[in-house]
Amino acid sequence: MASGTLYTFPDNFRAFKALIAAQYSGADVKISPGFKFGETNKSKSFLEKFPLGKVPAFESASGDCLFESNAIAQYVSNAQLMGANSRDAAFVQQWINFADNEVLPASCTWVFPCLGIMQFNKQETEKAKEQVKKALGVLNGHLSKRTFLVGERISQADISVACNLLLLYKHVLDPSFRAPYIHTNRWFTTLVNQPQFSAVIGPLKMCSKMAEFDSKKFAELHGQTAGSGKKEKQPKPAAKKKEKEAEPEEEEEEEKPRESKDPFASFPKGTFNFDEFKREYSNKDTLTEALPYFWKNFDKENYSIWFCEYKYNDELAKIFMTSNLIRGMFQRLEKLNKNAFASMCIFGEDNKNTVSGVWVWKGHQLAFELSPDWQIDYESYSWKKLDPNTEETKNLVKEYFAWEGNFNGKKFNQGKIFK
Repeated sequence: MASGTLYTFPDNFRAFKALIAAQYSGADVKISPGFKFGETNKSKSFLEKFPLGKVPAFESASGDCLFESNAIAQYVSNAQLMGANSRDAAFVQQWINFADNEVLPASCTWVFPCLGIMQFNKQETEKAKEQVKKALGVLNGHLSKRTFLVGERISQADISVACNLLLLYKHVLDPSFRAPYIHTNRWFTTLVNQPQFSAVIGPLKMCSKMAEFDSKKFAELHGQTAGSGKKEKQPKPAAKKKEKEAEPEEEEEEEKPRESKDPFASFPKGTFNFDEFKREYSNKDTLTEALPYFWKNFDKENYSIWFCEYKYNDELAKIFMTSNLIRGMFQRLEKLNKNAFASMCIFGEDNKNTVSGVWVWKGHQLAFELSPDWQIDYESYSWKKLDPNTEETKNLVKEYFAWEGNFNGKKFNQGKIFK
């Protein structure tokens, strides 16, 4: 098992490739605590080991010195990540190359000007956007019938492509731009919510508004000033003053989302206690105790019941892959569970299965529309609001909550509960 020191600056998406690989392989990789970009990597001792002075760079416990992120990732990886056999290994390499050649150049061209790293060029940015659309489309088609890029488990292909997409999803792929790429979005959000990913990149907030080029930020980062002598000194206090004046506004802008973090905050409180019902459902018999409790206490004025069906059944293959699809959806909706409950069921068998479910949540509109973070998966399903007063609804709720019944002739395979 590999072990050693990784030299990098904070939040380096290139370094993430190796750090995430190490999370999966168990390699002991430590980030150099004293590394200072622009100083450490220009020192004589560093250049003797890594002549290009680039990061990430890796020095193993045995003295091996590697540069280039993909090589480092492979060094700290394992056989499963790099391909279980020669065929899979070739496909893993294909997607690693795809990430560097088809995704990364366009990502840098589009995102770096928004971060003030490089100058903005409208023509090149528009070309980059089209290239990003093409790359996302290729991924979307490939992932339409697959959970991961190669094989049935996460590989270095997934890690490398996802890391090269990070800047795009964080800064410029707003909900409308990424909407057509349902399968790519599902795959990406499934990955970044894995514990091995989140241990490295932390919680990821998806872009809600497309970033744009900021000429002031670019000028500040690159130290552009006008004039000479005393004229250079005069703008400095004014700039500092502006920064100080702007600070409260920035804090306010950051605080606003915190105040409205709960999309249900403005909804009537209602009388239905989700926590109590979930305890009833988890600890008592569904038919004799949990369901009677549900109907006795259900507040139809302030809560609603919905039925959903997956639209793309022809894309569903192995049962475990369908199960992963539901599990990924639940992970991405984690912050909704305080105000919702659902039973999602898989029917059929391998290569011939369907998904449908019954959901309950606060309010009478589609809950997913309340937050951009909840909109990754819901459009892949058709949604129908149910009338809680009809026997048809009560029977449907009974079947889906108890996982037994006729289900309109469908063969029940397994169920998953969102709570």
